[in-house]
Formats: sequence, structure tokens, C-alpha cells
Amino acid sequence: MKKIVLAISVLCFCQLAISQQANDSEIEEIIVIGELSRSAVRAQIIQVEDDVYRFYNAQNTNKKMNIECRQVALTGTRISQRVCEPVFWTEARSRETQKFVREWSGVAELENLSDRVATEFEEMNAFYAQLIQKYPSFAEALDILADLKARLTELDN
Repeated sequence: MKKIVLAISVLCFCQLAISQQANDSEIEEIIVIGELSRSAVRAQIIQVEDDVYRFYNAQNTNKKMNIECRQVALTGTRISQRVCEPVFWTEARSRETQKFVREWSGVAELENLSDRVATEFEEMNAFYAQLIQKYPSFAEALDILADLKARLTELDN
């Protein structure tokens, strides 16, 4: 198993971006992702996601583009799962559900909302690209998140 060593900031990376601009000192902790247990990887994913979304939301001026995380019990189960999605996606799903209830049209098309929010996704992706260019620590946090998710997939298989 290939061990991946990454520096993950003890501080929220958005504070890191601010401190980088102010030339403050940084405190970092070295975490070897390849040695983390499944539960430790999940905890790190949540921490990095929270940092990424908090920073993104703080930089974003369109609140419908904000990304919010919550615990949701999916249909057919009582076990809740963490779901993170943009506000515009949540609102589109809500509108579709309300339409389904009003019209009782047989099937709610909740799976195929992407056509209805394509413009918002393009705007969100363009803003992500701007943040990646402007803040190297944001790009690094996204890379760390991808490595953590890859490790979780590895542990699940």
C-alpha cells in the first residue's frame, strides 16, 4: 500500500489563506493518509469538507451558491448520512417535490434535476476555478480531500 504523506493544517485552511496573505506563521500537522483507519479518514473528510465549504461560502456573494451540509435519512432507511449540496440544488429538489405533491403526477423527477440547474452549476464551477487560482491553499485542500476520499474507497473495497 502506497503511503501518502500530506500536510493538513490544524487550523481551518481558510484561516491559512488569510494568514498567508498576512505572512503569519502556520501550524501544520503531518498526517499519513495511508495509515488512517476508516473512521479517522471519515473524520478527516468531514473536517476538510467543512473547511472547504466554509471558505467557499465566505468568498461567495450569491447565497444560493452556498454549499450546506446536513444529516439526512435516505428513503428506506433510518440511518442518516451526511449530504453536502448547493442551496440551489436543494431548492430545485424542493420545488420538484412540491410540484409532485400538488399535481400528483405519479413520479417525482428528483434524479434528473441537473438540466434545471445547469446554469447555476456552471457559475459555481467558474467560481471554484477562480478560488483555486487565487488561493493555492484552497487548491491544496481540494487535493487533500480527493486523496482522503480515494483512501476511503480503498478501505471500503
